Order: sequence, then C-alpha cells, then structure tokens
Amino acid sequence: MSNYKSADAAGAGNPNLAILQALQDAYSDRNNIVKVEKVDVSAISGTAGLTTTNIPVGSEIIDVVAVASATNGSGTATLSVGGGGADITDAITMAVIDTSTRAGTIDQTYKYVVAAGVTVTTNADADAGAVYVYYK
Repeated sequence: MSNYKSADAAGAGNPNLAILQALQDAYSDRNNIVKVEKVDVSAISGTAGLTTTNIPVGSEIIDVVAVASATNGSGTATLSVGGGGADITDAITMAVIDTSTRAGTIDQTYKYVVAAGVTVTTNADADAGAVYVYYK
C-alpha cells in the first residue's frame, strides 16, 4: 500500500488546482511554444518580395517550409531580414505543385527577428505557394 495521495484526494473528487498549477509552472517552459506565420506568395513579384511584421521582434526562427501551389522548374523561396537585409535561409525549392520543402539552412547570425520583420522573396514571378515560418 502506498501513502501517495492524488491531487484530488483532499477535495473528494475535485482536483487541487493550486497543486496542478504549480506542477504546470514547474514543468513547462512557455518560451518553447512554437508558433507559425503563413506568408502567401501566390501574387507577389519575385524581386519585390513580401514582408511580414506579424512575428514579434526577438523571436527565433526555427524552421521554414515552402509549399508550392504551381509548377515552375526554377521555383524557390528565400526568407531574409525585412527591408532587403541578409538571407536567413537558403533558397527553398518551390518547383512542383503540392510539394513541401524545408529550408536546408538557417543562418544563426540572422535567425532572430528584428523590427523590419522578415521578407519572403521568390526566384521568379511565376513561383507560387505558401511559406510557413516557424518561430518561438
């Protein structure tokens, strides 16, 4: 027999919320909650790009996935620092409709979002799809 008492033992079937909250706080790290920003690149110019400032400043880019919505043999998408800054990722293949591709590299120097946001630029105007930017 064990002397272990569950969180709801003292409350005759009702959990002790203070204990549950203390456990949640002790074992969860709110900084590790991953969020995603979708950037629709279906109607942008490859050279102009599309900038989003919806990702909070200081967030860390941890993954980028491109999903093509059209077939274009030279299709790529690149994530860079907003306002024409340095590339954050390599050129992500976005060439075959309904195919998803992850970034091969994320530059550790530029992976933190700055006030200018991030920009998605395609190789050509015919490149179309969605780019999902995962951050925490």
